[in-house]
Amino acid sequence: MAEIACDVVVVGSGAAGLSAALAASVDGAKVVVLEKSPVLGGTTAMSSAGTWVPANHHMLAAGLADSAEETLTYLRATAPPGWRETEDELWQALATESAPMLRFLEDKTPLRFELVNHPDFYVEAPGGKLFGRMVSPTLISRYRLGRLWNKVRPSVKPQFFTYKEMIGGILKDPWRAALKLGPQLVWRVIAGKVGLGNGLIVGLTRGCLDHGCRIELSAPVQRLLQEDGRVVGVEATIRGETVTVRAAKGVILATGGFDWAPDYMPRHFPGVEIIGAPRSNTGDGQRMAEAVGAELAHMDQSNIAPVTFTQYEGHRHAQPLYDTYTGHCILVNRHGERFVSEGSPALGAAMDERGPDGKPRHLPVWRIFDARYSHKLSAMYAAKDPGFVRSAPTLEELARKIDLDPAKLAATVQRFNGWAAEGVDRDFHRGEIAWERHYTGPVEQKRALGTIEQAPFHAAPFFYSSLGTKGGPRTNARGEVLRPDRSVIAGLYCAGIAMAHPIGTKGVGAGTTIGPCLTFGYIAGKAITRRNA
Repeated sequence: MAEIACDVVVVGSGAAGLSAALAASVDGAKVVVLEKSPVLGGTTAMSSAGTWVPANHHMLAAGLADSAEETLTYLRATAPPGWRETEDELWQALATESAPMLRFLEDKTPLRFELVNHPDFYVEAPGGKLFGRMVSPTLISRYRLGRLWNKVRPSVKPQFFTYKEMIGGILKDPWRAALKLGPQLVWRVIAGKVGLGNGLIVGLTRGCLDHGCRIELSAPVQRLLQEDGRVVGVEATIRGETVTVRAAKGVILATGGFDWAPDYMPRHFPGVEIIGAPRSNTGDGQRMAEAVGAELAHMDQSNIAPVTFTQYEGHRHAQPLYDTYTGHCILVNRHGERFVSEGSPALGAAMDERGPDGKPRHLPVWRIFDARYSHKLSAMYAAKDPGFVRSAPTLEELARKIDLDPAKLAATVQRFNGWAAEGVDRDFHRGEIAWERHYTGPVEQKRALGTIEQAPFHAAPFFYSSLGTKGGPRTNARGEVLRPDRSVIAGLYCAGIAMAHPIGTKGVGAGTTIGPCLTFGYIAGKAITRRNA
């Protein structure tokens, strides 16, 4: 069997993996990155690369106040009940290391980030911020990767824009915004300029290559290698050959979620209707860690968000889409009742609320709207499936088409119409918090509320989706993987959504998947090189 010797093996090439590889290589380690698929980037490359980085240098330079202390206060204030007992150590690390991570990336890679106008999800909570913690990469040419220029995972959304451009016009009216860019867009295509998730991966990869990392694609890892209880490398397939990769300092697992794992998903996410992660996310890291004694936790947590559907690699695939903030539309559960503010930042957590049997209590969920509701992106995707939207001249007839109680649905809509007329949603306070007002404007404008009374009436499925699970091996603040008794598995580290992520289904802001992935990768990469130093 062939053998490769190095200091650090990183398994996975998403935000966490490349951040870890970069940090380790900058510290002088000889790093090998093994990517299972034939393309780089994993779920990160498909994302919009919104990146939550509290107290970052861009916001401080703009005169916006923030600190690690305020960040920790916010994380503690917004966490689910009981999480502080197990996650506070990781929250402290995230609060302290996020800002240095961003400066490190800009110092050691060609990546440049810009502020994006997004509030925290819960601005009203202690430590919440209205603006500044959200950043995203600017455009970069994919040709900077040389022979790897076409080896970044494609996305379901065009990657020729920045995140700021996406929220500033592309999501509202894609065709008009694209036409407005005109010659700029043509030049971007010619020059290979990309933003969003592709841009982030291009910049991270270039940084890793510049610091001597070896990156292998189509290189699945079969198992971890141990000697005297210490993880000392991996067994992988590289270029069709079984290879032992020995790592003097250890292994960092950054394999992403388990969204396509045939064993984990039915057990932890019964009823998921559509997935937005790459099909290579089959839980390899979680499974390998468990095999050497790791404790798995938060296996019931995921990035669950509003989506529509599109096609990816020949299959139906989730496409994130926030389009239920405006009036003339509500969400109802299988009982024909509203169960959450339709603009809530915790919409995913509400969708995932479980009953005593462990199964989601609200499914299936339906979007109910009248003739005045329209959203160009939603309509564009719905046009791909003529049966996606059900229509009827009355609410009662619509209810029968989707197997809801006609009287119950009519009563729910009538109650909502009453709140809409009054201008205050006394059931779920829709449109009142800063996050929702960011999309709908002040409550006084009543854009968040609008009656559902103009026929015909419509219903469309509101999918229960996973854009990336967040469960895996527990780690300490250095990224070291832990056993159930909290002892360290020597030589094994984990980062990103392959770990038991300290921010679960209930996020704290846009970008609280990518940002912490980069930070925990950075932490693990630094920690592993300093082991026994």
